Amino acid sequence: MTESTNRKLPTWDDYYKNEKIEKMPWYNEELDYDLEEKLNAMQLHNGIFLDLGTGPGTQAMQLAKKGFDVIGSDISETVIKRNKIIYENKYKNIKFVVDNILDSYFKDNYFDYIFDRGCFHVFSEEDRPKYYNQIKRILKQNGILFLKCFSIDEPMKDGPYRFSHNDIHNIFSKNFQINDIKKTVYQGTLDPLPKALFSVIKLIK
Repeated sequence: MTESTNRKLPTWDDYYKNEKIEKMPWYNEELDYDLEEKLNAMQLHNGIFLDLGTGPGTQAMQLAKKGFDVIGSDISETVIKRNKIIYENKYKNIKFVVDNILDSYFKDNYFDYIFDRGCFHVFSEEDRPKYYNQIKRILKQNGILFLKCFSIDEPMKDGPYRFSHNDIHNIFSKNFQINDIKKTVYQGTLDPLPKALFSVIKLIK
């Protein structure tokens, strides 16, 4: 696992206030293709989905279009207010809320599925147990975490922490079943697209 001592993250609310959303590295209008591929393969079409760290809300919107009941959460009040205006009147099965996954107020055993396309890999080693415990708490039994994170194969020096297949197993295997880990890329506005891992992680408690 690559741990950097010089990582600098923005204050997320300031970031969304000051930057153009369409230029952000993770902006992607379409549903993440690794998630879409897996949903189709597993024939999943309904249930309660958390789009964790929803940011621009595009992934939440695409999941709502597929028929899921979706909550998009983010720590940034600015981006949540934006998403409410853009999406909530258009899609009746979508809701956006301000929430910090390290200290989440979501109910126990609430979500069938969680999609994390950018939260986990920004957390320090110290914060990862908090993330783990909250994910375990808010997922239903046999619920699935779809996790996309930066891979140790990504050569870019800055940005999120990087993870290997072994890291994912070591972090999640106590209460989760690792169904699949795939080498892929992180869709967005960067060129080239960063190397990533896409994992399908089932809660077995």
